[in-house]
Amino acid sequence: MTDELRRQGLDRLRGARVLVAGGGMSGRATLGPLADLGAVVTVADRDPQALARCRELGADTVDLDDLVADASSLHAYALVVTSPGFSPDAPLLSHAAGAAVPIWGDIELSWRIDRAEIYGPPRRWLVVTGTNGKTTTTTMLQSILEAAGLASVACGNIGLPVLDALRRTEPRADVLAVELSSFQLHWAPSVRPEAGVILNIAEDHLDWHGGMAGYIDAKARALTGTVGVLGLDDPIAGSLRDRSRAVVTVGFTLGYPQAGELGISGDVLVDRAFADSAVLAAVADVTPAGPAGLSDALAAAALARAIDVPA
Repeated sequence: MTDELRRQGLDRLRGARVLVAGGGMSGRATLGPLADLGAVVTVADRDPQALARCRELGADTVDLDDLVADASSLHAYALVVTSPGFSPDAPLLSHAAGAAVPIWGDIELSWRIDRAEIYGPPRRWLVVTGTNGKTTTTTMLQSILEAAGLASVACGNIGLPVLDALRRTEPRADVLAVELSSFQLHWAPSVRPEAGVILNIAEDHLDWHGGMAGYIDAKARALTGTVGVLGLDDPIAGSLRDRSRAVVTVGFTLGYPQAGELGISGDVLVDRAFADSAVLAAVADVTPAGPAGLSDALAAAALARAIDVPA
């Protein structure tokens, strides 16, 4: 574990000061793991109630505006862990970057902690992102995993922080169905999921990302692991095959699937990406019904099939 701690940059946190930007749910979820790593944690937020809750959890706190006003104090920190709502040009993060303080998102921290086996052997990450349909797809995916008998949990942007999922030992989840927003992906450059899907991409959060190119770049981080999955019926997501850094990239469509795709043949969902032609389910059995539900079901099935869940 010591070598992996070093590779993940976690060994240097013992006894070091770490600043957590944001005292909401994702910020609070970092406090226990950072304490487990031996870090001395301070939380910055504007909300007095959020800061009070963090103090109850053992963290030091500082008013966000006071900290920004005294930017030179950031040199005292070895790391900033940011909540996803903070954009790259937020004054706190701009000052941290100017002071050469590394900035990780809570998902980046989660990934490094998992790879370092702080809470047991690494989990298998299945990542879901897209402008629309993330939560439905993640919920479907977790249902498929559970039906297959795999110890799994839905986490991330769906409500349960990934760090909380990692710290759970009873029951332990070996597979994570992880819903990630573009904000979370932006701050998580190291994540390499076993499989990741981009459902669709439409103009959203462009101010945060500095334009459409930045938004697409963030979403494309889901395509950096073993299997990348693309929603082929969406003009932007479907065009990203050449951008994928996954070892294998497949797609899904509401039409009849070609080789390397999942789709619909008559009244059934069919996998031609991970089999010659495997029937997955009847169209009539998919809930919610309709094109959006079917598309989400195909995406969820693709991620499950990527880790050899039987048809």
